[in-house]
Amino acid sequence: MNLQGDFEGLTLASILQLLCNDQKTGVLTVTCDDEESRVFFEQGTIIYASASLKEARLGFLMRNDGIISAQQLQKCFALARQEKMHLGKILVEKGYISVDTLKKYNTRQVEAILYNLLFWKKGRFEYKDARLNLKGMIVTQLNPMKLILEASRRIDELSVLKEFIPSDKMVFKMSGKVQSKDEIKLNANEWRVLSLIDGTRSVRQIITESGYDEFAVYKIFFSVISSGLIEQKEEIQLDDQSGENDFSAILTVFNDILQAIKKNIADELGDRCYSLFEEIKPCLAIEFKDVLREYHPDNHKNSNLQAITTALDKMEFVEDPNEFLIMGFTEYCTQLLKKAGQILGSQPLIKILNDIEKVLGYVKKYQAGSKEKSKIVNDMKNVIAQLYSEFKTDKKSGFKRGMFSFFS
Repeated sequence: MNLQGDFEGLTLASILQLLCNDQKTGVLTVTCDDEESRVFFEQGTIIYASASLKEARLGFLMRNDGIISAQQLQKCFALARQEKMHLGKILVEKGYISVDTLKKYNTRQVEAILYNLLFWKKGRFEYKDARLNLKGMIVTQLNPMKLILEASRRIDELSVLKEFIPSDKMVFKMSGKVQSKDEIKLNANEWRVLSLIDGTRSVRQIITESGYDEFAVYKIFFSVISSGLIEQKEEIQLDDQSGENDFSAILTVFNDILQAIKKNIADELGDRCYSLFEEIKPCLAIEFKDVLREYHPDNHKNSNLQAITTALDKMEFVEDPNEFLIMGFTEYCTQLLKKAGQILGSQPLIKILNDIEKVLGYVKKYQAGSKEKSKIVNDMKNVIAQLYSEFKTDKKSGFKRGMFSFFS
């Protein structure tokens, strides 16, 4: 059986139900923009799922819950690639987790992928009958109907939550109404999300960095908004009315770009992800090196702003500090992306460049017009085009995944 086409709304749930009722064995591939997920069926039961999103990976879930450390994940991930073995099997063999823990998180991973899949409003699907090679795999057994019912409930509840948070581009900050942490009664998950709300991260960035699914994060946001702990931050606009030495808007845009780079390489490089931002600074021109010496995307925005402003104030013969800063950040991003491409290869680099283009699209569409905005967008688009050429990547080629091991 070969089934393919476009879907909208709840059509995908109907497709899952059909494959379940017909007791199919094979693979359903679903795509939406640059995301792709695959669902594996055995006699009408979902036994496995995979996704292009790194956030859905097994190791990410365990690391985020403190089951394994970043160093352990990095070590086992490298060994899994080298030995061409499943990451979960390596973690068990090394004694970092038990078989029961692996089964538990494998099920969580599959559920997270499927719930995310059923949130997609439209896309394309293709199902093919196939014999699956499950030797050595930790499989789960999920009833599609139970998943669909739970997903439907979440979708209904999420639509209500999104009335309070209509855009995942919104940025929130602490309200300052609570005098001490002793007055706040939150669970561990709520504390985790609250710790990421700093007036610079968007809702989407917090979903990505927290490791929790979209539904869970929106529920937590609703809870802390209702209790008055956080409030929406007024967005800084890139416009020609900014003060001569106000670099905050430029810093905001480039920090979003650098966070897009960071989130894509964090799982691959582990702790080295953080040091990579320092490693490439010696590659910069001396004047840019001085300005960005104390900058790091993990620092608080105010610390970065103060360091950059102080450095620029000390520099002589800089006619246009704003333009100079944009040139410095553009060179910084260029060197960082080149290094990431050399380490990770062209396919992961495509995902990073696609995410940067999304940031630039948001800036171009929503930020007020200014020469600074135009320069950032144009300069970074030139960098992206240069990297596509340099790494000989095809923008439309997407990802190449090694899924053939599932077939006998």
